[in-house]
Amino acid sequence: MKPSDFQEQHHWLCGLSEYFRFTEAYDDDFELIFRALYHDNKYRKRDLLINMAKKYARKELSGIVEAQKEEMSAKLQSFFNIAMHSELEDYDIKARSLIGFLAWYIPNESLIQRTARFMAYFANQELDVPNLGDFYSRGQIRSKIWLVTELAKVIGTEPIGNVVFYGGWYNFIAHFLFEQFNVHKIYSIDVDESVVGPCKRLYAEELDDTKFTPYTADVNKLVWQGNQLKFIDNERRDQQIKEWHFENDEKLQQGIISQEDKQNAYDNFGWKHMSNINLVINTSCEHMNNEWFENLPAGTLTVLHQNDYFSNEQHVNCMKDIEDTKANYPMSEIYYEGTLDTHLYNRFMLIGRK
Repeated sequence: MKPSDFQEQHHWLCGLSEYFRFTEAYDDDFELIFRALYHDNKYRKRDLLINMAKKYARKELSGIVEAQKEEMSAKLQSFFNIAMHSELEDYDIKARSLIGFLAWYIPNESLIQRTARFMAYFANQELDVPNLGDFYSRGQIRSKIWLVTELAKVIGTEPIGNVVFYGGWYNFIAHFLFEQFNVHKIYSIDVDESVVGPCKRLYAEELDDTKFTPYTADVNKLVWQGNQLKFIDNERRDQQIKEWHFENDEKLQQGIISQEDKQNAYDNFGWKHMSNINLVINTSCEHMNNEWFENLPAGTLTVLHQNDYFSNEQHVNCMKDIEDTKANYPMSEIYYEGTLDTHLYNRFMLIGRK
């Protein structure tokens, strides 16, 4: 695979490089891989191959039965092919294989392990694998780092409580919150129901501990009652209506239950509740109108991202600059305002209370 093709196909490694420099954990391990693979540095490639052989001998051949050695050797061969990709002209490296290699080489790094599970979800479901560049590009990673860095200055060392993400998508940024803050629960809301399954794989442990819950809903239709948030789950509502009719149709026909009783029951079906919301985060404002913000209770602590990427056809609500952003999302208190140049576009952030 030509180095130029590798760089074009796997430019998301640049974003991961930003991430590892930020966390400082395993930075040396990743930097070696980055220089060897992305920059095709022959000396770093030599060092990587030596380390791979040592890791393989230590990790894979320790205590395994003879029948497993052939499988392990095949794995090592695939990893060596990745390391030597520039010498193998017809060898094409898929993102899942590269993430699998990173997960093997840096086994204790949580974001890489999450991503490996995420990629496996699509393979197991025989679905097209998303482009990692959509959320691991340098601009995307820098935006996430920017958010948690500035939010930490506002929150300090206090527990962050319960967080709800509007337009959460796959919500890779939740990883940054779990790593950087004392978070009680994260609710991730997106109108696209197809993101729920991958989210559950990304945050499998947090899901089991009820620290992360993905929901499918239109954020413009969420209902606030104080700091409580609720919405109608249509699938749940349909099931409850079906169960109600199974139990009550005869009583309805006999007049024991009135049409008013039926309507009152319908009005209470399908609701899901999120309690004690302490923080709302929306990094997808350019994808939606401002109704979600208008519906927030006064005083709600909010983090939002906007941008001036007008040429992106998926963006329906971009802003010219930070002043335009402030005018469109008026806050009673602003704790932070700023602009991040991602080279492709400018990103604007506000942290404050509505």
